[in-house]
Amino acid sequence: MIVADQRRTRGPEQAWRPFLLKPPRTWIPDIIMGVAFVLWTIPLVWASPLVDLDIWIRDLCDSFRPPWAEGVATLTNMFGQGGLLGSVSLGLAALLAVKGRNVRPLIAFLAAYFMTGAILILKDLLPRNYPHWPRPLPGPYADAAQAVLFSGLDPSGAYPSGHVLNTIVWYGFIIFLVGSGMKPWQRGLLRYVPPVIVTFSTTYLGFHWFTDTPAGLFIGVVILRIVQRIPWATVELPLWLEPEKRYR
Repeated sequence: MIVADQRRTRGPEQAWRPFLLKPPRTWIPDIIMGVAFVLWTIPLVWASPLVDLDIWIRDLCDSFRPPWAEGVATLTNMFGQGGLLGSVSLGLAALLAVKGRNVRPLIAFLAAYFMTGAILILKDLLPRNYPHWPRPLPGPYADAAQAVLFSGLDPSGAYPSGHVLNTIVWYGFIIFLVGSGMKPWQRGLLRYVPPVIVTFSTTYLGFHWFTDTPAGLFIGVVILRIVQRIPWATVELPLWLEPEKRYR
């Protein structure tokens, strides 16, 4: 009886608890992000003033890109590299899973991974060529009529920006995993600085149109909030994922 009681009491104490200051309790922010994405996307279907702004920003960046600035921007743009961030997140989730003998961090990672990967479907549904189309020619590049959605030009995976989406989802997910061991300023640094840096670098280098970046932010916030909304520490999982439950 004593051993059985210890097993019952030890399980909840060792359960993995994701870090959340304020768990999402309403869908209103998600709905706002979804509506913002739609309203932001509609003017990109034709050569609207928003597309003209994209052309102006691209040409302004192209007019001043010395080698040193390009080097810094290229380096900092890696802060949004999905493969790197996903690998770091997977490593942390695996470490927590092994340390706590708990599969739940890995399940949470898989949920974030597959939702983030779904951005590729959105890119196919909303095709848009890149600022420096056609590559690798030195120009002239796409004009306003060619920079719209559904232009039929290839390659056409610019919209929305996956790099910016990655900074929202993966840095937020890292905080979600190990934020309890961080100081508030460290969490703030991870949460806000990478999206700002990558938004600037990916636009400055002409990897994305400026309007691609807020679209990635809108979708990234929704994905992160969905991950945060699931009660990972208590949600029921199949026994084959948690066989130790048979002995509780």
